[in-house]
Amino acid sequence: MKILFVILLTALGFLAVILNLALDTRFKARSMGFCACLAAVSGLLMYGYAFTWTGGFCATTVIRTLMTICRMFAGVNDLGTFSQTPLSQNAYIMTGFWLTHFMAFYVTASAAIAVLGQQLLRFLRVRLLRVGGVTLVYGATRQTARLVRLPRGGRGLVCVTRNDDDIADALGGVIFPDDAEGRAAASVLRHISPRRPLSAYCVSANAADNLRFAVALRDAMAARGMDGLNASLFLLGVPEARAVDLLAAPGRCGFGSLFACDDCELTARQAIRRLPPWSRVDFDADGRARNDLRALVVGFGRMGQAMLRQLVMNGQFEGGAFHAQVIDARMDDLSGLMRARFSAMLDAYDIQLIREDARGAAFYDRLEAYGPDIIALCAGSRSANADLARALERFYEVRDRRPAVVQCAEGSVALEDAEYRLEHIDVRAMDRLAMVLNHTYCNGPSPEADWRTCDAFSRASCRASVDFYPAFCRILGAETPEALERRWPPKGALLENMARTEHRRWCAFHLAMGYRPMTGAELEQRAARVRAGEDIRLGKDTRAMAHACLVPWEALDDLSKREYAATGRRVDYKQMDVNNILAIPEIMRREG
Repeated sequence: MKILFVILLTALGFLAVILNLALDTRFKARSMGFCACLAAVSGLLMYGYAFTWTGGFCATTVIRTLMTICRMFAGVNDLGTFSQTPLSQNAYIMTGFWLTHFMAFYVTASAAIAVLGQQLLRFLRVRLLRVGGVTLVYGATRQTARLVRLPRGGRGLVCVTRNDDDIADALGGVIFPDDAEGRAAASVLRHISPRRPLSAYCVSANAADNLRFAVALRDAMAARGMDGLNASLFLLGVPEARAVDLLAAPGRCGFGSLFACDDCELTARQAIRRLPPWSRVDFDADGRARNDLRALVVGFGRMGQAMLRQLVMNGQFEGGAFHAQVIDARMDDLSGLMRARFSAMLDAYDIQLIREDARGAAFYDRLEAYGPDIIALCAGSRSANADLARALERFYEVRDRRPAVVQCAEGSVALEDAEYRLEHIDVRAMDRLAMVLNHTYCNGPSPEADWRTCDAFSRASCRASVDFYPAFCRILGAETPEALERRWPPKGALLENMARTEHRRWCAFHLAMGYRPMTGAELEQRAARVRAGEDIRLGKDTRAMAHACLVPWEALDDLSKREYAATGRRVDYKQMDVNNILAIPEIMRREG
């Protein structure tokens, strides 16, 4: 019976050891540190006492004690010396003697097991990279790691990191160290079958590093003879126009699928989805806005500029006017690019760029006089936005009419008591409806194949168009797809006003992207070139970013006639806007 009891206790102890090795890394590190300290202190007391009892106090005693404590961690004991002391006759003391040696050896053994286990696990994971698809994650941080759509079970996951191994360990993939020359990309591909699907996520906090690694990965794919059509790339912090060369094309290696996004642009787009401008507008039965829309943007850094452009793109409705005031104490230092590059947008709408501190008395006088419907706080950080939001709440608590306030900063959109972070968004899913819309224009083999060959501007155009679909649903009073189907199609004045709103939205998108209206002289020059046989689009100059259709709705008929006179092609620009409206339910139905 005693033998069974000893075996049972030993088995329980061994089980506890195994469980401890399987615990969370931080807790395991703490427990190992505790065991090491306790073993060292206990060894010092036991062997210091034993060597002093047997050899007296001298330098040799100190050195022997030190050496024996070190040997404890290698599994060696000096029972012969300790057994000569009176304490060795006590059973409890001897239990402590052996327990101390066990803890010392356990610390050493667990470290060795961990190192060997990591190497074995890495060996197995590297071998599994040749089986099934591979997900490659570059530069993940605690904020961006959730953007990654992880493979089930972590199989086929590769993490390339420079200095944050904790995040890579948490993801559970194979870790490859990064270097400035981008050699990690080639090193990873050596372990991947060229025929396997590859999903790459470049999600470092440094956008330049993301682009550098993506380019290195593309070059490494080309060096291995991979066409890249079965490879996809998610590129954080880089505008899509700068990443277009990374797409696969005939005769050029690249990625078959690309999603590149500027973090501020994506955050502003999310803010519009969470607080759409059309939610602050009332419409009559004919689809005309009953009121103007007044927006106020506080802060004019990258985030504030992105938010202003999104408000312009999504704030145009037939029957109402768009007004915006932008406040920043450093407006003269921050507004140069906006005034130079987007001057046509600033001229087309009532947009005022004002140098003013949002904490001053003049700002609150402005709130009283202006009466904004939407306030976008883009002060540069979540804490600064929160401070301004609290101040606005106190200001409006004694007023009947209060605007909607949205806070935008660092990939975060805060609205009332809710916060939406960039890492919580399925950014790939956001493109599905835009892909379907693009497919209706291209009519290629599939939405994915058409999207792969779609240029950056056309992608942005499709996204802006489908992001505005809920506005048309609100105009119809149809909050659900079923209600939209029951009230479709709109007719008469309602259809025309919806088409007018679509034209306003289209113009606002082009102006917010940096286009300007084409002058009459430019249009005549291009008409002469067309008549001379040049194969160019009459009304669109992509190099000069000028467009002839950036005119009021009433001028579209004349433009259609001028195009027919120059090209012989019959175009009804008004009907094109009508057709865009009529296609909405079918596109939403295809997206599912």
